[in-house]
Amino acid sequence: MTTYPLSEPATIYAVEACGDATSDVVGRGTLEACMDIVASLPADRQSSVSIRMDALDLKFGPQEIGELQEFLREETAGLSNGDITAIKTSIL
Repeated sequence: MTTYPLSEPATIYAVEACGDATSDVVGRGTLEACMDIVASLPADRQSSVSIRMDALDLKFGPQEIGELQEFLREETAGLSNGDITAIKTSIL
């Protein structure tokens, strides 16, 4: 099972032609918000950014961003807090 820290803060950086991230910030937000920002970019721009997690030692290059976009398109939403509470209440 793959788990992504979607609610954790992250920053989008521009990537140079050689593949190295620059210090140019393209956007900020949670990983989920950053993925929305990247998805709204033109296709050629999407392949020239990377996402780095602010508080975790984790980064996503252009290829990983593409894989994460595919995962998010295919994955169904998990249980909401209300759903979890309803299950817990029905068990008690």
